Amino acid sequence: MVFAKAAEWLDSQQLNIKQRHWMLFLVLLIGSTASCMGVVFTTFTTRHLLNNLQQLVQEQNHLQVEWGQLLLEQSSLVAQGQVEEIAISQLGMEVPAMDKVVVFTGD
Repeated sequence: MVFAKAAEWLDSQQLNIKQRHWMLFLVLLIGSTASCMGVVFTTFTTRHLLNNLQQLVQEQNHLQVEWGQLLLEQSSLVAQGQVEEIAISQLGMEVPAMDKVVVFTGD
């Protein structure tokens, strides 16, 4: 009788150990799956953000080129104004009247 109870108790302990092993296995499986999904999500997000960054850098470069062209245009317009001002003030030149303007054609 004592041996039967001891054998029954031993069997129940082995069953508890097997259940604990399965529970530990499931917890580790769920944890590793969640970790893998986190890595995939982080990689996707990083690539998406890097793509956006590259587009913004290209736009910045385009705007920088456009800004340089506008500065050149502004400086050329200022230079024309200075030439006109010097021609009027120092050389005494003036814009001719329309009846004194002669237009030549290339015919």
